[in-house]
Amino acid sequence: MSYEYSSSSQNFTFPNPLRQHNLFVASGAAVAGLTGFVLLFQARTALHTGARLEALAAAAVAFALITVGGYLLFQVFSQLRFFFGRGRPQGLAPQLQPDQTGTSPPAESYIKESLRQQALEYPEPGDPLSGLLYYLVPDLIYSPRPVRAFAERQFQAGILTLALLGGLMVSAILGSGDTGGRVSGWVAIILFVISTPSLLNPKSGAQAELGLNALSVPKMAGLIAFSVLGPVAIALVGNALPPSPFGIGTTTLLLLLVLAGVLHALFLAAVVRHRSPAPSTNVTMIQDTWNISVNPSLISDEFMRAMQDAWWEKIPNRRYCRVDPAVNLQTRSGQFQGNIVEETQPVPFTLDGTGGDRPFSSGNPAIINAINGYALALIVVASIASFMLVGALTGGGTGVGSLAACTLFVWALAKAAFDVARFLTLRFDFRSNVIWMEMSGAFAAAEVAQGNRYTSNLHASSQVVQIEGMTFRLWMTEIHSVAFGKDGQRFIVSMLGKPDERLRWPNG
Repeated sequence: MSYEYSSSSQNFTFPNPLRQHNLFVASGAAVAGLTGFVLLFQARTALHTGARLEALAAAAVAFALITVGGYLLFQVFSQLRFFFGRGRPQGLAPQLQPDQTGTSPPAESYIKESLRQQALEYPEPGDPLSGLLYYLVPDLIYSPRPVRAFAERQFQAGILTLALLGGLMVSAILGSGDTGGRVSGWVAIILFVISTPSLLNPKSGAQAELGLNALSVPKMAGLIAFSVLGPVAIALVGNALPPSPFGIGTTTLLLLLVLAGVLHALFLAAVVRHRSPAPSTNVTMIQDTWNISVNPSLISDEFMRAMQDAWWEKIPNRRYCRVDPAVNLQTRSGQFQGNIVEETQPVPFTLDGTGGDRPFSSGNPAIINAINGYALALIVVASIASFMLVGALTGGGTGVGSLAACTLFVWALAKAAFDVARFLTLRFDFRSNVIWMEMSGAFAAAEVAQGNRYTSNLHASSQVVQIEGMTFRLWMTEIHSVAFGKDGQRFIVSMLGKPDERLRWPNG
């Protein structure tokens, strides 16, 4: 097996899926930390020369880099090993305690309907761009919902990046009346502000609902209108405009957009190269008609005893629904219905890798390593930019604003690249059995008396419940579920019926 099991603590120890990712993150932490220490000495030199304000600014940059290095290093320490105790992973629905009865909307709409319909629900795209994505990559719709939401966000952000690049080229070609580069500078700043929300955090939207629309039709129309009319409108007041406050030119913005576009392309390539066909959704279903002369609640008790005998490694099942059949003995007849839904303890497993120690990921492993390498390269570039920024601060050079904006952008993009690789890799797969027992029917109650009411000294009576034509249904399937992160929500990705497996009733 690809996991370890401890009978004393009953914890699973997963093989580390982030082993290679941690090496890249640790290297990035080392680069950021060493650059920060070098900048500290540079700030100290500036302090000796009497440039106090410049030295304080340089020290702030150095402390920021050391903080980034420490953050990345602590992230590595926190993900060296992963333990899943009895309460993990999360259940497919709210769980009931042993003495609780009832159900919940997720148990009814998600678990029961999936078994009843023998199908998994795949929400349709919520916006036109997502519809285009699923047209280009049809099998992507079978991916877990977090991966789908992440892919939609990345695709929209990639389209936005291409639109900004196109707008930048149009404004450069059609721009006129540029006074000292002020028009192109202000156009670059406006496009930079537009690009920042979606490009600084490419992971945004991974935990949100599907259909997150980062680039709507009005936004696209406004971007096209600004690309054509913006430079001319700014040129009309070009002489009255102050110089660009950050000094971001079209060349600088073009480079930043290309860096962000490469990340979007790598992510989509990782997901597209690892797409899978439609999963199995088989469910074994047994239906029978029973005629019995006992209270139907005894059937529920017998079912729960059979479930307890089948506990995996004596770990209790997760119970999502328990509705005991109610029989009112004060009435002659009536209807009853009972439901029990249980899941065995989810057991970890791997899907690929011949050695059994390589975890399954949500993207192509080779491209994920390329994303990690790209993130490390961005950290190196950001460290060099930070060194140049401190040099400009202590040396009284120009272009401090442009250097500061570009440095922050590249640092944020490097962090986002690491987040992308971590999200695609940090996926845990589980196997478990889901069993749903349902019974419904009508009952007739009667009283049976023994003994003579007038002359006997002993008189006894008992209530008899007669059930005719009770419908008994049993659904059973082995599910494959995934969770992203230790405490992430778990999703069913496939179901495999178990036709050769039956409940082990104590009486045989």
